[in-house]
Amino acid sequence: MKLGQISFINFASQIASSVFGFLATIYLARTLGAGVLGTYFLVVALVIWLKVIAFGGVQSALTKRLSEGGDSGAYVTAGMGLFLGVYAVLLVGLFLARDLLAAYIGRPVALPIAVVLFATLLLMFVSGALQGQHRVHISGALEPVDTFSRSTIQIAAVVIGFGLYGLLAGYAIASAVAGLVGAIFVTWKVGLPGRRHLWSLFDYARYSWLGRLSSRTFSSMDTLVLGVFVAPDLIGVYEISWNLASLLAVFSLAIQQTLFPEISSVAADDERDRIVNLLDDAFAYAGLFLIPGLVGSALIGDFVLRIYGPEFGVGHVVLVILVGSRLAYAYGEQFLNALNGLDRPDLSFRINGIFFVTNISLNVVLVSVYGWIGAAVATAVSALVTLVIGYRVLDRFITVSFPYREVGTQMLATVPMAAAVGAGRLVLEPSALAALTLVTLGAAMYFAALFLLSGRFRATVVRNLPTGYGGS
Repeated sequence: MKLGQISFINFASQIASSVFGFLATIYLARTLGAGVLGTYFLVVALVIWLKVIAFGGVQSALTKRLSEGGDSGAYVTAGMGLFLGVYAVLLVGLFLARDLLAAYIGRPVALPIAVVLFATLLLMFVSGALQGQHRVHISGALEPVDTFSRSTIQIAAVVIGFGLYGLLAGYAIASAVAGLVGAIFVTWKVGLPGRRHLWSLFDYARYSWLGRLSSRTFSSMDTLVLGVFVAPDLIGVYEISWNLASLLAVFSLAIQQTLFPEISSVAADDERDRIVNLLDDAFAYAGLFLIPGLVGSALIGDFVLRIYGPEFGVGHVVLVILVGSRLAYAYGEQFLNALNGLDRPDLSFRINGIFFVTNISLNVVLVSVYGWIGAAVATAVSALVTLVIGYRVLDRFITVSFPYREVGTQMLATVPMAAAVGAGRLVLEPSALAALTLVTLGAAMYFAALFLLSGRFRATVVRNLPTGYGGS
């Protein structure tokens, strides 16, 4: 299967997942309000932080070692043992910190966090194994399974009247279901790990964990800091804005997940020219949706936010800043992805360390002074730091060829889109129908213009059509 097709399948899976989540969140927001959603997002942020801090490096190491080939059974067994051992330690920590967690959240949540954490770890382990076995498209397909299950269960729980704990139960059950489905496609070879297998995982994980932590810092450090300074209602609006920005970034993430095992494989054979070509493709399409998304959010972001309810329209400025930060981070992550694929997690570790300190420092300072606008600005500045430093470091090892012409063409293609959407905003009143109409119109105008302007885009579309339509 072509890399473009794998990326598209992964992207289609993630976009389907995002659409399911988008529709479900609209219902939950309109039913529960921003306050309950804000508390739920805060609990989920804590769960994901615990997961990434404790297990992110192990998952990355498992994917890396499996992608290299050889001793797959031993690495799968070693990875499973590390996951279970660290989880046992976390359970003790959750029990000891249960009162602090209750004071921070406002409700007793230690037990729900433990349950949700276990379910998400199952999915995390299975996804890491599938990606390492070059089955990224299957790993990506677990996203809609997870989100559809979660959305269905959460909506049912809210209808029954379970509220916050119903949302958390839905999160846990859905993760477990997706993990079990994915486990069917993992190649489960039996192998007794030796000391070298454990050390190999640990040696890679000790650097790569900060990369996962930095990614989570980018996604939710602002949420945790907002939990100290801002009311749950505004946290709910902020998270909705972040989810919309993340929806636009799913194609970039799909490219990143698809290319990592490929870069890792060719790096093992020292094929530097092939890595340069892979990166050129990654940069060419990392902003495919984010570039028009930034223009669109500036023009009609408030229209889109009002779909969730009138109270969410106040997040317009935050939404624009967050989409901009996702755009910068999409390019920056491709640099770090390449460094990890080149088996230089130590360099990614240092870059992520700078990002981590920058993000936390800016969040604490700016949120305390400027509130949620400060959180969005802190996220954007941190993303730019990763982009600049990542480029400078990677350029020392391989020639980084950024496709300025293709990215410029994508920017040019937003001009007719902006004209059409801007004109529509002038004549339409804010409503869900108006928002969906303008988003659909803008997307059609953008991709039509890009198809006409970019020969590379046309060739990529044709080349990755199923065999029989675009060739082999």
